[in-house]
Amino acid sequence: MAAPLPVPITFDNPQLDVSSLRGRSVLITGGACGIGLACATQIAEAGALVTIADLNTATGISVASDLTRKGLNVQFVTCDVTSYAGQVAMFQEAIRWGGGRIDVVMPNAGVMSEQNLFDMSLETTPSLDGPPPPEPGFRGGDINLHALYNTCYLAMHYFRLPRDSADTYKPSIILLASLAGYVGYPSSTTYSLSKFGVRGLFYSIRDRATRETPAVRVNLVAPWFIETPMTTTEEFKGSEAGVLLDAMGFAPMDRVVAAVLQFAADERLHGRAAGIFPVANEDLGDDLEGAYSGMVMQKHMKDVMVKVVKMMQDVEAQKNELSRQDSATGATTGVQAQ
Repeated sequence: MAAPLPVPITFDNPQLDVSSLRGRSVLITGGACGIGLACATQIAEAGALVTIADLNTATGISVASDLTRKGLNVQFVTCDVTSYAGQVAMFQEAIRWGGGRIDVVMPNAGVMSEQNLFDMSLETTPSLDGPPPPEPGFRGGDINLHALYNTCYLAMHYFRLPRDSADTYKPSIILLASLAGYVGYPSSTTYSLSKFGVRGLFYSIRDRATRETPAVRVNLVAPWFIETPMTTTEEFKGSEAGVLLDAMGFAPMDRVVAAVLQFAADERLHGRAAGIFPVANEDLGDDLEGAYSGMVMQKHMKDVMVKVVKMMQDVEAQKNELSRQDSATGATTGVQAQ
């Protein structure tokens, strides 16, 4: 099957038709809070049968119960995505709930873990005679990339279950990446490398997936900082991210959800990456024609850096003014004391 011509994703249609999602079987990992829960809620409101998977059992059961009381078709499954066997069981539960098939998979589970690799290397004193440094953690890579890799593998496997011949819906994988996968994130090496890795996976499967039966659509959503439990901690605010947030603020959650809904509902969309910037959503052009997102990223990140530099200059000017005032006060006090 020939790959479809790429259709850029646009965000100028306020009346998105989500009727194609009615009755669809949808699986969202990391769905008990944050972006995953927001997407699960709206996809369920469109009439889909949604399976929320998460390691946090208490929260997952609670949110699924709340959504069910509202008349939505939602179930919760406890899953540690770093366990392959756990993911297999998760898919099987989702498929049973979804009437024997799976239509949309969103590998959303992710964490902000480990510091910059260089900073971690400074925590122990180097010595040839003493013990070696402890092995650095890799939890961010295990969850954000390795587990996502397994989720995509299982999705493509189970998409091949027998389907109604009259059902022409093209199954969909919606990758939840980050703009950190385009510009990096110095505060956490594993977060940065894992999000770049999601892009690499996106590149490797998006064209091949359309040539199989059934044809599988693969798209990617790359948000700026979104207000979630992960991004509201004091540790996060104290990182480099705090400077960027002070300059630009969070991007709205509803624009992330809008992009996910479009990718799920609009079957023309395949191989596209949506950037969720502080000021707008935009197709990143993450392909040869779009210089692999270079032009779009340059435009938006230039605006970000101009504001960051201006803010830092203002902070430095305030420090200099306070220092000047302290010096003047000290000099005056010295004269009076003589």
